[in-house]
Amino acid sequence: MIDVRNEMRYILVTRLLEQAAEAGLLSAEELWAAKRLALERYRPATVWE
Repeated sequence: MIDVRNEMRYILVTRLLEQAAEAGLLSAEELWAAKRLALERYRPATVWE
């Protein structure tokens, strides 16, 4: 079953992280680490049924 809240949180967090990186607030390494943490925290479904 898909947890829509977690899916939306993951999308929101990753977009905010990407915007922060574009603004120069995060390095490429920091962006990668933060996205990995977001993935661990929110675990979006890779296959929707």
